[in-house]
Parts: sequence; C-alpha cells; structure tokens
Amino acid sequence: MIFRFLVIFALLAALNPAPLRADEQDEEISEAEMLGEVEVTAKRVNESLDDPPVFVEQIDMKQYEGRFVTTEEVISQAAGVSVRNFGGLGKLSTVSIRGSSADQVVVLVDGVRINPATGGGVDLSSIPPDQIERIEIIRGGDSAFFGEGAVGGVVNIVTKRAGKPLSTAGVGYGSYNTFKAGAAHSKAIEKLSYIVSANYLHSDGDFIFKNNNGTEFNDGDDYDDVRENNETDNRGALVKAAYTFSQRAEISGQNEFFSSDKGLPGMATFPSRYVHQKDIRNSSSVSLALSDLPVFGLSFKTRLSHRYSFNSYHDPRGEQTGAPLKTRQNEYAPEAEETIQYIWGDHQIWTLTGLYRNTRLLDAEFDNPERTTWAAALRDQIYLFKNILTLVPAARYDEVSDMGGMWSPKFGLSIKPFSWLIFKGNAGKSFRAPNFNELYFNHGFVQGNPDLEPEKSVNYDAGLQLVWDWLFFEGAWFRSEVEDLIEYLLISGFRYKPFNIGEARLEGFEGSMRFNPVEYFSLAGSYTQTYALDTTEYANRRDRQIPGRPRYKGFGRAEGHWKYFTPFVEFNYVGGNFITQANTKLLPERKIWNVGLVTSPDEHFKAGMEVKNLADERAVDVRGFPLPGRTFFMTLDASF
Repeated sequence: MIFRFLVIFALLAALNPAPLRADEQDEEISEAEMLGEVEVTAKRVNESLDDPPVFVEQIDMKQYEGRFVTTEEVISQAAGVSVRNFGGLGKLSTVSIRGSSADQVVVLVDGVRINPATGGGVDLSSIPPDQIERIEIIRGGDSAFFGEGAVGGVVNIVTKRAGKPLSTAGVGYGSYNTFKAGAAHSKAIEKLSYIVSANYLHSDGDFIFKNNNGTEFNDGDDYDDVRENNETDNRGALVKAAYTFSQRAEISGQNEFFSSDKGLPGMATFPSRYVHQKDIRNSSSVSLALSDLPVFGLSFKTRLSHRYSFNSYHDPRGEQTGAPLKTRQNEYAPEAEETIQYIWGDHQIWTLTGLYRNTRLLDAEFDNPERTTWAAALRDQIYLFKNILTLVPAARYDEVSDMGGMWSPKFGLSIKPFSWLIFKGNAGKSFRAPNFNELYFNHGFVQGNPDLEPEKSVNYDAGLQLVWDWLFFEGAWFRSEVEDLIEYLLISGFRYKPFNIGEARLEGFEGSMRFNPVEYFSLAGSYTQTYALDTTEYANRRDRQIPGRPRYKGFGRAEGHWKYFTPFVEFNYVGGNFITQANTKLLPERKIWNVGLVTSPDEHFKAGMEVKNLADERAVDVRGFPLPGRTFFMTLDASF
C-alpha cells in the first residue's frame, strides 16, 4: 500500500504545471545543489552522499585506462574484500566482504540488482570492465538501505555516463590467445544525451599448471599439465539515453546486455573436456526524476526496471554429473522503486523509499518458483554543529512472500572535528532470504528445504579517515554476529538437505592508504585481517576459521609519473586459506607480483604492456581449480 501511494503521488506531481528544475546526477554535484539550501557536500574520497558514516570504497576506472584488467581483479584490490576465482579469465569469480559468503553480498549495476535467484553469488566476470565508470563497494551489513542479502555489504557498478561528446576504441592481446576489443560513442544533442558501447573478450585459457595427480602430499608424481576446455567468449553492450524536459525534470533509460559461452574444465584431477555453459543477462530500466514539486526542497525519482537471465548447462558425457545432463533456466525479475527526498529546515534530509520486486524462475527441476518482495524504507540525514556531526538513522521493512516480514534498522554517525579528520561508526541488523537452490532444488544427492528461515546478522563497525591532498588513510574495526546460517547436512545415504544450524562471528580490521608525496610518484594499498570464526556448537569446528575466508589479505601499488610514461608495480598477498571446517587442510599463501608500463603520447592515446604473476607462482583460490601462471598483455586505447 505504501508503494502504491508513492507511485500515485509521483504521477500527480509529474502533472503539476509548476516550472521544473533539473535533477542533476553528476557525482561532483553536492546534495545542496541538487535538493535545496542545506550545505552538505561529500569529498568523494571514500564517502557516500546518501550515507556519510558508511565505509565505502570508490574505485575510478579511469586509472586503469591502457591496462588489461578484469572487474574481479579491480574489486579484489579493495580493503575488506576477498574474491574467489574458479580458474582464470572469464571463469566464475565471486566476492566476499568482511568474511561473508558470496550470497551475502548484493551486486547492483546502476542500481539494478543482478544476484541470481538460484544463489551462489554474482559472477563478477560477467560484468565487462570497459562499460564501467566507477565501482562503489559498501562494506558492512546494510539491509536498511539495500534490503535482503546485504549481510556482508554491497557492490554497486556504475556504468559510463551519457552526455560528454566522446568516441573511444580499444584493443588488447595477450597470453593463451586472449583478445579483447571495445568501442563507445557518447554525445549530447540539445536536451538529449546518449551513449552506446560494445565489447568482446576471447581467451583459449589453455595455461600450464602443476597437476598433483591427486596426491597432494607426494610431490614425486607431480607433472606439468595443460588446462583444457577452459575457453571463454564474452560479449557485452550498453545503451543509455537521457532527456531533460526542463530545469526540474529528466527522464532516462538504459539497457545492459551480456552473454558468454565457456567451457567448464572441472577439477584438475577430474577434468571435464566436454562440459559447456551459456549465460545471457539483459537488464533495462527507465527513470523519471523531478525536483521542487510543488514545495521547494522536495524531489521524486521513479525507476522501473527488469532483469532477464538465461543459463544453459550441457554435460553430454556425465563428466561432472555422473550421467548425461542438459539444463535450461530462465529468470525474470521486474522491479519498481519510488524515492521521495525532502530537505527539512537547514540541517536535515529525509528520504522515503518504496519498492516492489517479483522474481520468477522457469525450471522444472525447481517446480518454477516465484517470490515477491514489498519494501518501505525511511532514513534521515541530520547535520549539526556546522556539519561537524552527522547522524543517519534508518529503518526498512521487507515483506518477502515466502519468508514473511523482516525489519532492518541501522544507525550511523560521523564526526569531523577538523577538515582532515573524520570518525565513523555504524550499527544495524541485516538478513538474507534463502535462495531457490536451498529451498526448492531436488535432484540427485540434494533435497531442498522449504521450511528454511532467513540468515540474520547484527553488525558493528567504527574507524577513522585522515584526508590531505597528498595522503588518504582509512582504518576500521568491524564485527558481525551471524545466526541461522544455512548448511547442508547428510540426512540419509548420500542425500543432503539444508538447515538453519550455523552461527559465525566475523571480526577484524581493514585499512587502506593513498600516498602522493610528489608529482612523479604515488603509492596505494590495502590490508585486511578477518577472523571469520565458526561458532556453531560442534567440537571439531568451534572457533575455527570458516573455509574459503582467508584471514590475511594485502595489496599494494607503486606508480611513477614522468612525461608520457607511467610504470607500475603491484603486489597481491593472500594468506593461507583453510578448506576444511576443522582447519586440518590449508591452501598455501600466495604472493603475486604484476609489473607494467602505460604510455600516453597525448591525451587521445594510451598504450600499455604488463606482466601478471611475474614470478609464475602456481596459485589456487579454490581447491582443484588452478589459476594461470605468468601472463603477458598489450593494450591500446584511443579517444576522439
């Protein structure tokens, strides 16, 4: 009812003949400029305009021009974040934030949720980096803002904006017959602006790896093997347009498309040479933004969106499934969201949001399940003592059709006693509804459980920022108490069923730094220490590190800047990663060095050469899924 009222109110406001003002979307514009007289601005150095106390990483993709990078590679460099890669370029890559599971991280593309209803987390390799303008990583439970699933945090992908007259093109080539190409064109014609972008990536993926022959404690029978059936073909396209009616009204729309065809080579010791998978995702949205209607300081934004995804899996010889198998899934997720924002007096910004989402999965193995979510959220931004103190209380209610209702409160504050010092803190509750795999999938050795309850967490964090022109430092402590975690138990013979039996304590420290002492040199880095402890009442796992959550992680980059040349060195460290609940087996730590050089003879061209994994270290994120060794890439980017 709340959402329907909001939609009707917005439509009535749109018909109001009062003169309108543009609802600017440029991230450089302060909320004061967009909404009214309150003088609230964000530094945009790891700070959110919507929620200033939250700990957020802002990654500008412009810094990677002239380089051969992937979306998962860029995200993995952030503090508090861990990425698991299942086999190299184009293969499944999932993200964990502050020790969460991949299912406990919400991933958005321009505000549209792309998490699959079947679970498993979002495959970051399905998001082409050439389409991205910036990436926002919100660390910590945030269901009060983003609803179900945001237990660990949120990754928001912001694609390139329309409007600036520009044409770009880029190509790249590297090891394992890896090739990429992309082009984009953006333009503004009076009140209309648009951008069109397309890209393609191919890799044979046939790298050499060390095969232990299934005897991990006997090095005598190890041999060099070639990863077969590891090829990838990715295609992406993006179309965005916006039309400004007047200074107070704008309508915009976009469509994002991705498809991939790839081989699934399986575990190294049990290779599958004939298994393939095809994925398609298409997300579209239309938004109407209105401001100062009819009261000064009041603004509306209505967004309608739809996500369609398709997945087909073919194992013709039963190499992975034991018997020949071919599956097809179609998922539909229409969504409507209405946001009302109002500046009250000189020091407050109220935001009321209503949301409707329907998710349908067409797959006979699941009996074609469907889920509907209604949600309403209210938050207030309170600025006191000349913006020295900022308070952000928020609450959200989600009614999930097969789960019932859930409240998600949150409170955050930031204190800025000096222009260069900011203290932050947050506390709140979050939840994750069981996915369709856990609820309804009944096949082979797995049985779904429709009686599952949502996973729940209580989250806290606190830290500080030091901000100067030449130095940025951020450090934060975090803790989450998670209960009703879903785990699979053996119920009979070889048949497994999920239950809400798990508990965990996720606690640690994260820090990031950017240092620019002189014009010709810069440093950047991050460090994370995560105690993801299993607190379930079982003697052989109590207070052990949860498998797949490395305790230590670090990243560092040094860059030189001299005339047309930008040489760089990167260092990636991941500590030993347990693979058993009792912590009896450990994947070894890894230290990966990358080096490269980007040249820019003028403002229109950039060329890069780089070597990833310079020392040719044989690494794995997941047992049985080796990662590439030393690789070489060359890239050329041009703009006109």
